[in-house]
Amino acid sequence: MKHASSNSLSLFLKLALGVGTILFISMGFFSLFSIGYVKKNIMTNVIDEVDRFSNTIKLGTHYSMMNNVWEDITQIIDNVAKQRNVQHIRIFHKEGHIVFSNTKEELGKVSDISDYACTICHKSEQPPHTLALPARTRFFSSPKGEHLLGIVNPIYNETGCSSASCHAHSPETTILGILDVVISLDYVDREIAYLEKIYSGLAILSFIVTSCLIFLYLNRFVSRPVKKMITGTEMIARGERFNADTLKRNDEMGLLASAISSMGIEIANQQDELKKTNDELILVNKQLEKLSTTDPLTGLANRRSLIDSFTAEYERAKRYNHRLSILLIDVDFFKKVNDTYGHNCGDKVLRKTSDVLRKTVRSTDLVSRYGGEEFIVLLPETDNEQAHAIAEKLRHEIATHTILCDDSPLSITISIGIATHPDTDSNEPMQLINAADQALYKAKSNGRNQVVS
Repeated sequence: MKHASSNSLSLFLKLALGVGTILFISMGFFSLFSIGYVKKNIMTNVIDEVDRFSNTIKLGTHYSMMNNVWEDITQIIDNVAKQRNVQHIRIFHKEGHIVFSNTKEELGKVSDISDYACTICHKSEQPPHTLALPARTRFFSSPKGEHLLGIVNPIYNETGCSSASCHAHSPETTILGILDVVISLDYVDREIAYLEKIYSGLAILSFIVTSCLIFLYLNRFVSRPVKKMITGTEMIARGERFNADTLKRNDEMGLLASAISSMGIEIANQQDELKKTNDELILVNKQLEKLSTTDPLTGLANRRSLIDSFTAEYERAKRYNHRLSILLIDVDFFKKVNDTYGHNCGDKVLRKTSDVLRKTVRSTDLVSRYGGEEFIVLLPETDNEQAHAIAEKLRHEIATHTILCDDSPLSITISIGIATHPDTDSNEPMQLINAADQALYKAKSNGRNQVVS
């Protein structure tokens, strides 16, 4: 359950982070665009205002210029320059002389032709007749680092100037000089900084509020349903039933939950059928295994099972130099029993012999039917002397039992051949069996009902 919850949480976090990142980037770009747009509008308005301010100064000094009343011009410039944020007001003669300025130290000086106020007209050999506002506008900083805006305004030659007897100018002269107005932008910078804080704060607040709403939405409509469906799949994996009604949803999540519930029911039914079939297969496999390793007449291990077990025991005894003995047993005159009493009686003899052998040997020994009327007893960790004692005990037990065949008591005897590893010179299991077979042959040749090793 812990693993499933972590997976659901991971999905929830991925969705939340993905949506949050997209929202953050979108709102960031929107805020930057908005701030840039507002800054552009503010600066445009400031430039327009300063341009109008410059035109106002030019209009205010027009009469004094026409009448060549320099004292009035100086007074107007000094008074206007006292206004807030006005840094400099200068009037340049067309040759670059500063003829009027609110800074008295500048009067009479010649401005460097590379100065921006001059360059805009003198950068070409023939000064332009008109200049657009962007070309007349400059932004720069004072030596103190103060942000400044300067606008130059050409002073054109008029009919009154070219015809007046007092200070007439040549009619071919287009521009007599320029009015240069420099305004401090500190107040604008403060206003823009304030607006940036407002916009940034609103953007952050909007991001936080929107993120919280998205978080709650994803948790309510994604994370919780996913966790419930994961719980449902775990219930199905444990063989339990999952009720899709716990979601109470009519959307895709509800349909998915219903599909999982239906799948769980179908899986449960299939598992019941599979379990039933599996149980039957296990039973059949056990029966087949028993048939493949058990002699059907006596219930003892058959030859195949004996060879497998004997090979394993022989290799172990050979590796660790342990003792291993086998008894090869043959029912005496078994053919005569079949010929005299029939095969049913012969089967009784084999079953009785196997019962006595199984009950008489040790629990660690293996009794098997080797073929026909022959049996082999495998004796691990047993030397020849011990094997001989066990063989004599088996021979005695068989000889003391009687079998009823057609209501006639029948006594049987057995002959036993013994072979022991490592006493017998053998390198493989079948050589040990062959040695026991040779010993059995001697027992039968010597009159049967005896043990030979």
